[in-house]
Amino acid sequence: MNRAEIVERIVNICNHLFGAQNFITEDTSASNIEQWDSMNHVVLIARIEEEFSVKFELMEIIGISTIRDFVDLIEQKTS
Repeated sequence: MNRAEIVERIVNICNHLFGAQNFITEDTSASNIEQWDSMNHVVLIARIEEEFSVKFELMEIIGISTIRDFVDLIEQKTS
């Protein structure tokens, strides 16, 4: 799986969770999407873990603030 495929799958998750009206890129963060609050952050983490069959550690979760952070972690965990 390449980076573009990872991004596409995460964008699909975000569009489903936050609504398709948001333009999501690797630089997108909670500050760009009104619906990305603390509760939806937990839901997003759970859905991404399920989608990619990965498990994030607490310290990794603390460091996630953008879509890029998710993509980087998934690349590390699936390579």
